[in-house]
Amino acid sequence: MEDLNYLLKCEQMELLKEQHSICATSRAAHRARARGYGRRIREHHHPYRSGAVRSGAAFAPYPFGGEGRHS
Repeated sequence: MEDLNYLLKCEQMELLKEQHSICATSRAAHRARARGYGRRIREHHHPYRSGAVRSGAAFAPYPFGGEGRHS
């Protein structure tokens, strides 16, 4: 089983490398690697980007109310 955080980090690194590449060939290579990481993230057993997650139910930043206000 692959570490999801590692895959996310690698995908982001490839996207950044793509953005900053001068050569079109390098940009294409980094884009392809990022897509490969994206595929592995979607196929990961943890439902980060899979179809198992339904509209907004995956993450509730304020599960107990408060919407981020400090008391």
